[in-house]
Amino acid sequence: MYYRKLSLFFLFISVIVLNSSCKKKASLNLSTIKIAAIDYYRSGGIAYHYHITYDTYNNVDSIVSVGGGTDTGSNSFEVFTYTGSSFQIKDQQNYSLLVYANTNGMILEILKTDTILMKYNGSELAELDYKSPSTAYPYYTISATDYQWNNGDITTFGPSHGVVDSYYYDLRHGGQVGDAMRIDEFINYGRSYTNSSHLPVQLKYSNGEENYYYTYDSEGRISTFMKVITDNNSPKDTTEYIYRYY
Repeated sequence: MYYRKLSLFFLFISVIVLNSSCKKKASLNLSTIKIAAIDYYRSGGIAYHYHITYDTYNNVDSIVSVGGGTDTGSNSFEVFTYTGSSFQIKDQQNYSLLVYANTNGMILEILKTDTILMKYNGSELAELDYKSPSTAYPYYTISATDYQWNNGDITTFGPSHGVVDSYYYDLRHGGQVGDAMRIDEFINYGRSYTNSSHLPVQLKYSNGEENYYYTYDSEGRISTFMKVITDNNSPKDTTEYIYRYY
């Protein structure tokens, strides 16, 4: 009887520990992750090192980068200035662009030489328009990309009635700022406008594919992300991102 009670006691303790462990892991809010630094390495000796700061509202405040290549280097910084929900990004040479966003943080328009316009179906990006200057009336041309979604994820995208590219996902992991879909937009604009629910692991297109590989830290955040591009028209290209967080 004593041994039976002792076994039940240890079983009870084990259940408590397991539940506590599960709750701790599940408590990670992927939407509040703040990247502090990114080390970027690409085939051919290209390397960049980014440092990111945030304001009191957790918006990106500045991005400083150092890098260029094996025999060159450059230093640059971008400062973010917010007016309401929209913001301006200005670099050290006073080149600036405007990003219009709504109060939910969704980017609606990026105003630069080739203006980018976003159209949404609810919270899902339905169409991305590149508006380029033209010499003939109406003095611009628009190149549109349509996005198709399923279960909170972008499945295919491409021009209307044209060849589309397809994403594939790891449904066991949620998407986060350091994943293949978000990270380059984050580096360019301080936030992303393509935000799938799950973690992208592959992109297939007409003449090749991209495969994505991740490792995680103890809190479930992406610690490294590797992108391997296999293009039928060029050698294999590998890019690696290494993250540090606040």
